[in-house]
Amino acid sequence: MPNPSPDGSSLGSHGDITFTLRGADCIDALEPLWLQLFDDHQAVGNAGIREIDRADSWPRRRRLYGDLFADPDTLVILAERGTTPVGYALCHIRTGADDTWDTGDLIGEIETLVLMPDARGNGVGNALMDAAEAELGRRGAADILTAVLEGNDRAREFYARRGMTPTVTYLMRIRPAVTREAR
Repeated sequence: MPNPSPDGSSLGSHGDITFTLRGADCIDALEPLWLQLFDDHQAVGNAGIREIDRADSWPRRRRLYGDLFADPDTLVILAERGTTPVGYALCHIRTGADDTWDTGDLIGEIETLVLMPDARGNGVGNALMDAAEAELGRRGAADILTAVLEGNDRAREFYARRGMTPTVTYLMRIRPAVTREAR
């Protein structure tokens, strides 16, 4: 079944928050939401890893999103209160069954899930995930994966309540910092 491009279709609502299927056209609207997530990441810990400046984060994330949108199975579910974005789920589909786990041939990945603080704690996150999982399922992906920043126990608990379990832990070593004088 061909997957239609995101077109602004309504995917429902939760209270005063609406969910809309979007594509690459909304990337720039995601910046303040991404920066909120960046700030949240800084607040929960960085696992002892050197972080980048906040001003450098969005250009890097925007580049990743641009690359992901080269694939037609990438989508955004934009959560809005009126016309103000308050959250989003950026999702894409991985083709090919996992080489270790008993998955289907299509795996839906929640690349980013974020809500502004005033939209949290009242079921909006669950409703946004429901919408994301339903859209990925409509596109043939019954299995879902995501990543959680080390130290983000609240997110880990959220996904566990949804039946997700840790499967892989990524380890990272960062090169030594380079000073301006050494360049």
